[in-house]
Amino acid sequence: MTENADILDLPPFPTMDWSDCDWWEGAIDLAIGKDADLNGTPYDPEVSRLPSDSQAAALTFNLEHGERVTDAVLMATRKYYDNVRPRYVVFLGADADELMPVLSDNTELRKLIELVHVHVHPWTMSGIAYVGLQFSCTWDREHGLGLMLHRDRVVEIGGADVSFSWAPDEAEEAT
Repeated sequence: MTENADILDLPPFPTMDWSDCDWWEGAIDLAIGKDADLNGTPYDPEVSRLPSDSQAAALTFNLEHGERVTDAVLMATRKYYDNVRPRYVVFLGADADELMPVLSDNTELRKLIELVHVHVHPWTMSGIAYVGLQFSCTWDREHGLGLMLHRDRVVEIGGADVSFSWAPDEAEEAT
């Protein structure tokens, strides 16, 4: 921490500012996407605003194992994409081939999704916090794409709200 209680300077987190929403805000570059917004939500900001050791461990894991995380995200997203594509193709009509083309490999998803927000949650399992990744995507500009991760394991995937709205069922009781 700095002398200013509204500025966080605590590695592995980048310098972040306290927001009116009771979380830390900043920006981060991860292997899956550059210049994404970052927030870290303390479990109980009335007790402590500092990120927990579990949150620091989760962010460190993402920074140190970015390619593993990226591979897991692309693999899960490809499976999700192939599953929802038939419904979206009907909705997208003439734009379907451009906005949701048939893919030959997972890396082609990089042209269709963009990381916009990283959420480091207070929820944990085995001493590591969950991280939500929120993407914009070509096929659903309103709802986007969201994944909830624990380390390099995708716990859930769906609309952007998956990345920030609720604790995973498997999460331990927050303390």
